[in-house]
Amino acid sequence: MATLREILENLTAFRPEGLPVTSLYLHLRPQDRQDAKYLRVFKDMVKEKKEEIKRRDMSSDHVLSVERDFELMEEFLSEPKNLEGCRGIAIFSCSAKKMFEAVKLPYVYRNRLMIGPDPLVREIAAIDEELGRIGILLVDRKHIRYFLMDIEDIGENVDFLEPLATRAHRFHSGGSALKGAQGSYQIKMPSRGASAGVVAHAYGEWRFHMRIKEEWHRILKLAADAAFEEWKASKFDKLVIGGFIEEGLREIENHLHSYLKQRLLGYIEINPSEAKPHEVREKVLELLWQKDRDQEKELIEELQEKVAYGLAVNGTSKVLEMLAIGNVRTLLVPEDFEKRGYLCPKSHLAFLKPECPDPEEKPIEVEDIVDEVIEEALEQRATVEIIVDEKLQKKVDGLAAFLRFKL
Repeated sequence: MATLREILENLTAFRPEGLPVTSLYLHLRPQDRQDAKYLRVFKDMVKEKKEEIKRRDMSSDHVLSVERDFELMEEFLSEPKNLEGCRGIAIFSCSAKKMFEAVKLPYVYRNRLMIGPDPLVREIAAIDEELGRIGILLVDRKHIRYFLMDIEDIGENVDFLEPLATRAHRFHSGGSALKGAQGSYQIKMPSRGASAGVVAHAYGEWRFHMRIKEEWHRILKLAADAAFEEWKASKFDKLVIGGFIEEGLREIENHLHSYLKQRLLGYIEINPSEAKPHEVREKVLELLWQKDRDQEKELIEELQEKVAYGLAVNGTSKVLEMLAIGNVRTLLVPEDFEKRGYLCPKSHLAFLKPECPDPEEKPIEVEDIVDEVIEEALEQRATVEIIVDEKLQKKVDGLAAFLRFKL
C-alpha cells in the first residue's frame, strides 16, 4: 500500500495534458456515517456540479471523463471497507488518463467537489501542517504507554509495566503484612507513646494512603520522563495524556518538563491497559474537534475587535477583494455557507459579479464560490478556520478574514 508521501508525489507529478481532474473532499465523521449520510451528500454535490458543467465550455470528451470520475467515486464510497479508520477522505480522479487516488484524512475542512486542471492537494498539505506529530501518553497504576500519531497513522513506541508499582496490603492488619507492602520506600513516623502491644491503626492507615500516593507520583514521574525522552527522539508538536482522569491524572503536570507543558493539548478518558491504537486515534481526533469548537468563540471575538482596527473584514464581497490582492491571513468560513457567483478560470479568483481582472478572461458561473475561495486561500498560504457553532455563524456576514496588513 502506497504511503501518503508517495501518493502526493504521484499527484503533484501527474500531468493531465489539458484534461479535467475531479477533486473531492468529504466529511466522514460519526454523524456523517449514520445511515450513509455522506453518500447522499456526495450525490447532491454531483447533481449541482453537473448543472455547472452545462454552463462551462467543455468538450464532450471532457464531460464524459468527469462523469466517469463521479461514477468511480460513488463506487469507492459505496464500499464501507474503503472508509475505515478516517474522519474524512480526499479522492482525485482523471478517468481519461486512468488516474484514481484516495487519501484517508483525520478531518477535512468541508465537503467540496471541484473540477480543475490539476489535483487540488493543498488542503491535505494544510491539514498535515496543522495536525503535525502528536505524542500520546497513556498512564495508569500498572501501565505506561506511548503512541506517536500523524496525519497518516498511529504507532505505539513504548509499552511497559511499572515494575515498582505494587498493590499494598490491608492497612488495618499492621505488622508483617504492612511491612511487606512498604518495599524499599519507608515512611518514618515519630512515636506517639502508644501502650505496649497496642496497634495504632490510624498510623497504619495514614501510612497506607501515603504509600499509594507516593507510588502514583513515582509512576507519573516515570511517565513524564519517558515522554520527554520520546520528545527528544521524535520532536512531536503536541502532547495528549490519557487514562482515568478522576484518579488524579492531571497531577502529571507537576512532573512534566516545561517543553512538554507548552505542547500539552489536553486529556482523554481511556483505559490504558486495554486501549487499541485505532481507539486512541479516535479519542485524540475527538479532543481536537472539541478544541476547535472551543476556539471558535475566541476567533469571533478577535474578528470583532480587529474589524474595528482595520485588520479584519467581515463580509463576502470584502473578503473576495482582499483575496484578490493577497491580503488574507486567515479565512473564516461558516460550515454550511454557500454563495452563487463567478469564477475566473485562469486567475482562479472568485467574484459575486461576472467580471474578471483580465478583460479577456471569461468568468464562469458556479453554484458555490466558497469551495474556490478556500482553494485560493490555501494557495496563498492562508489558514482556514471553519465555524460550526450556529450562533457564532450568525456573527459572520457570509465570509470573514483576518488580514496580513492594514489598508
